[in-house]
Amino acid sequence: MSKVLTPYLRKLVDNPASFSVGDFAAALRLVFQGQTNDIELASLLTALRIRGLDFDSEYIATAVETILQFSDVIPGHTVDPDGYIDVVGTGGDGQNTFNVSTSAAIVGAGMGLKVSKHGGKASTSTSGAGDLMTNLGVKLHKVDSKSVPGIVASSRLCFLFAPAFHHGMAKVAPVRASLGIPTIFNILGPLLNPIPIKARILGVYTEALGKIYCEAAVKLDRKSGRKPAETMVVFGEVVLDEIAPVGATKVWRYNRETDQIDEFKLHPADFGLPEHPLEVVRSGTPKENAELLTKILNNEVDLSPGAHPVVDYILMNTGALAVVGGLASSWEEGTELARKSVSSGAAKQALDNFVKAVNDI
Repeated sequence: MSKVLTPYLRKLVDNPASFSVGDFAAALRLVFQGQTNDIELASLLTALRIRGLDFDSEYIATAVETILQFSDVIPGHTVDPDGYIDVVGTGGDGQNTFNVSTSAAIVGAGMGLKVSKHGGKASTSTSGAGDLMTNLGVKLHKVDSKSVPGIVASSRLCFLFAPAFHHGMAKVAPVRASLGIPTIFNILGPLLNPIPIKARILGVYTEALGKIYCEAAVKLDRKSGRKPAETMVVFGEVVLDEIAPVGATKVWRYNRETDQIDEFKLHPADFGLPEHPLEVVRSGTPKENAELLTKILNNEVDLSPGAHPVVDYILMNTGALAVVGGLASSWEEGTELARKSVSSGAAKQALDNFVKAVNDI
């Protein structure tokens, strides 16, 4: 039986202060090279959690950097070198709400942003991003590192299905499932986008992770030799990894000018919108969500503030994307740009262009 992780496990158990990010990277490389067994990996993940290193920005950034070394990343010179925009959450909030980040990506592309959303299928919810995209007519198996440059050449919207780019994650999936506890891998997804990113909204499932996650994103960019992207991390205080349609949302936003992380709160009123309880923005099945989103994009649903909870939920999160993406100077202005994206048909056209670009491959 393999014991290649034993030296690292001994450090974690006996003297955790001696377990460096270099040790962690070396251990992960052994995992993704297939040199470890399930017991070793389970021990590593459990020890990391017990020691609290799964909520350490250095270890989060190191994990992402290492995983990307074993992923099909998309070189910047084959796409827009300035980068793309992403909006994605960690999941795990247990709220099972409508696919708002995927919807915001579509509406954001209709506003003129170059959006490349990264996501997978549902694990704790009814409908994941990949499930929704499939039901909107996207043939996900056609989107890979070779086809993406051609897709983004003709479409402002792109969706990158995580399993198609991070094949090594299949090695850890059975262990994660059998452990039955959250591990560091539960929070890495939003940072694993394989295309260059210039701006992003990242949702977290717990307030304790907010500032740490923003720090990790900035550190990851620097490790990659890039200028830190415009980064905003959000946590809805109703326990939501999105900007919440009710109550306050805690925000951690990286300030490029001061190289600090600004902390503040947002409310629906900041977007010019009324509040809606989570019960009225719950997710349906992927098919039901796709049908509702299609109706919204086809202007078959009233877009007026307060008329439809899911519409407001989408516009609010897209409005924030407009601010982070540099299209709007205020949350309310961003929301109006999002509403215009839908009412003008631009959002629907953005989705149609993406579906055609993929299906023409």
